[in-house]
Amino acid sequence: MQTETFSSIIQPEIKAAGVPGCSYVVVNRDGILATGGAGLADIRQGRVASAETVYHLFSATKLYTATAVMQLIESGQLGLDMPFVEILPEIRRPGLESISIRHLLTHTSGLSDTIKAALTVRRVGESAPEAAEVLKRYQLKSIRPAGKKVEYANVGYAILGAVIARVSGQSYSTAIETNILRPLGMNATFTHTPAQLAASATAYMGAWDPMRLLVGLLLPEIKWVLGERIGGFVALQPYDLDSASIGGLVSSTLDFAPFLTASLNEGRGLVQAETCQQMQSLQARGQAGYEARLGMGLGWKIGADFINHEGGGAGYTTETRLYPSKNLGILLMMNLSSAKAHKAAHRICESIAQTF
Repeated sequence: MQTETFSSIIQPEIKAAGVPGCSYVVVNRDGILATGGAGLADIRQGRVASAETVYHLFSATKLYTATAVMQLIESGQLGLDMPFVEILPEIRRPGLESISIRHLLTHTSGLSDTIKAALTVRRVGESAPEAAEVLKRYQLKSIRPAGKKVEYANVGYAILGAVIARVSGQSYSTAIETNILRPLGMNATFTHTPAQLAASATAYMGAWDPMRLLVGLLLPEIKWVLGERIGGFVALQPYDLDSASIGGLVSSTLDFAPFLTASLNEGRGLVQAETCQQMQSLQARGQAGYEARLGMGLGWKIGADFINHEGGGAGYTTETRLYPSKNLGILLMMNLSSAKAHKAAHRICESIAQTF
C-alpha cells in the first residue's frame, strides 16, 4: 500500500475537521506498512507534519499503564481482584475497600473524576511530581458501588500509577521506561527532551474553544499555556502533563509503532499471550469511548471489529487502534483537540482498514 493512499484519505478529513496537521503510522504483525504526515505541524512556521513529528499521546498512555500492571500480576506481585488499598493503605477510607485493580483497569471503580487534577500541566524543564504526590490532588470519592457501571475516569489510572510505583519500588515513569519502552526500543518519554521539543507539533485550540475559558476559571495557575492567536486558532506553549499515568507519554507515531506491533503479536516482548488476550477481550460491558461501544478490556476499549484507546487534551487528539482480524494497527496523532478531530480520526481509521 502506497503512503500517498493514506495521505489522500487523511488530508480531506483533517481539513473538514479544522485540524492543522496529522501524523500517522500503519503496522501489521511484521512491522511498519506506512508512515507519514498531512497538513502542518506548525502554522506560523509552515512546518509540515511528518512521521518524526512529536505529539502528546495523552490517554492512550493508559494502555502502557495497564500493560505495566499486568506485568506485575504475571510476576505475582499484584492480583487482578486485589483491593488497591492493600497496596496504598494510607488512602484507605470508607467506600474504597471494595475497589479492585480490575475495577480500575476497566473503569468500573465507581469513583468520581477530578478534572482539575487531570488537567494540571507544568512547563517543559520543570521537575515531574511523583505518582503518589499527583494522587493527592484527586478527591477519591465513590459515587456508586464498584463493578456496577463502566464510567471513564482518569482517577483510576492515577491510582494505578501510584500502585505501579509502590509495587515496583521505582517511579512510575522509570517503571514504564524500564519494562515497556526500552525493551521495545522506544524513545518515548514523559518529559520533553530538547530533541523532542524541536520536533514537536505546536498544539492548537480553536479560538472560541470553551476549554480556554475553563483554563482561566479552574486553572488560572496554568493560564501561561495559552499562547498567541493565529487566525482561528490559539497556539499553546510547550508543556508536560503532571498525571503521567493517565496520559503523559510524548513521542512520534514512528516511535510508538513497536507497541502496536507487539500488541498484534500477542504481547510479544511485553506480556504472555494469555495476558494479552485477556487485555484485549471484553471484561465489562458499557461504552467508555467515542466509537468503541461494547465495553472495556483491561486497558483497551472494545468495539465491534476493533479495539482502541483515544487520547485528547490541551491541543492534541490521538487514536490508537487495532483491527486484530485484519492484522492491522493504526496510530493517528493530531495537533488540535476537538470532538470533530476524534470523529475524523475514527473515519480515517475505518477508511484505512477498508483498504485491506
